[in-house]
Amino acid sequence: MRADQVYEFDIYQDERLLKNPHLGYFEMAQEAPEIFYTPHNGGHWLVTNYELVTQVISEHESFSNNEIEVPKTESPIRAIPINLDPPAHTPYRKMLMKHFTPKVIAGLEDKMHHWSKELIGKVQDRGACDFATELGALYPVTIFMEMAGLPLDRYVEFRNLVTEFFGQITRERRIELQRKMLSELKAVFDDRRENPQDDLFTKLVNEEIDGRPLTEDELLSIGFLLFVAGLDTVANALTFGFNHLAHNPALQDRLRENPDDIKDFFDESMRRFPVTNGVRLIRKDMELAGAHLKAGEMIVAPMTLAGLDPEVNDNPTEFDIDRKGRKHVGFSTGPHLCLGHWMARAEVRIFIEEFLTRIPRFRVKSGFEEDWRAGVVMSLESLPLEWEVPGKA
Repeated sequence: MRADQVYEFDIYQDERLLKNPHLGYFEMAQEAPEIFYTPHNGGHWLVTNYELVTQVISEHESFSNNEIEVPKTESPIRAIPINLDPPAHTPYRKMLMKHFTPKVIAGLEDKMHHWSKELIGKVQDRGACDFATELGALYPVTIFMEMAGLPLDRYVEFRNLVTEFFGQITRERRIELQRKMLSELKAVFDDRRENPQDDLFTKLVNEEIDGRPLTEDELLSIGFLLFVAGLDTVANALTFGFNHLAHNPALQDRLRENPDDIKDFFDESMRRFPVTNGVRLIRKDMELAGAHLKAGEMIVAPMTLAGLDPEVNDNPTEFDIDRKGRKHVGFSTGPHLCLGHWMARAEVRIFIEEFLTRIPRFRVKSGFEEDWRAGVVMSLESLPLEWEVPGKA
């Protein structure tokens, strides 16, 4: 590689990301090459615009999902179907998609309304809460756990496993956590064979691929992917969106008065505040935007930089729910478009509507300093909100 294609950047610890990961990526992209190599985290390439990000995350012939962590874990544990490339991944994805169709998700909306009201009701008269932990995570994770058939009384334990997994930890610890989660999942699947329930994991026990039952390894691998995705990503997206809302009371008022605008709000939020960054394994020696990539090297495609590319979104750092021609890859794109995107959209839409019905104008607690987690999956660890309670001095 050329010297001008090397740029020091740590996706976990760069001070700009820890201050604000989305603006940190945007600031970095203003001075870095459109594609560069960083020696941090085992060394990897990184691309910085919409065109290159979408190319890396969608062209499976050149960029493989076989390894989606940096540094490489080279874990023996595969997450199906996300760690597979077409055509191997296609039958598994097709099988899973029928459990996440708009029709299936519509059947969950009553539960979404129930849990929204239940959890918001617990903080409504208090006039304050830590949104990230008490609502942002608890609401979507509870819905997923109930849908899947996981025991709700183990919420804290399971959530802690996943949040640590997505942090900056050693290869050995990451594999240790994977094995712990697989052990928990095996116990659930074994129970579902003996005691079938009306839940997703019971349905998976009875699923087939190409006319044959899923093997034990396949079942656990699929369960692992659903477990780590269901217990973290929507929680982070919801907290990012509410962090913005808390600083914009006029936007809160608009969504209260016009609930139909919530869909556009969430789409803009996914453009402006994506949760994940694409990571791929380079499959062959190739040239990309003037850089010579080698088979076996890793490449990172930040979803944030796709949505913040001024070539595709005017004034990209501005949050505009009326934006025309909005482009982003907040739910990824191509063969690995997020399986749960319909569920995420419904969860967020319903929760925001219920929250704004019950909570007056809210704000971030004075003096709060944001504590961000950067990396492959980004999060805001805490978000203390407060509001006035009618009739309470």
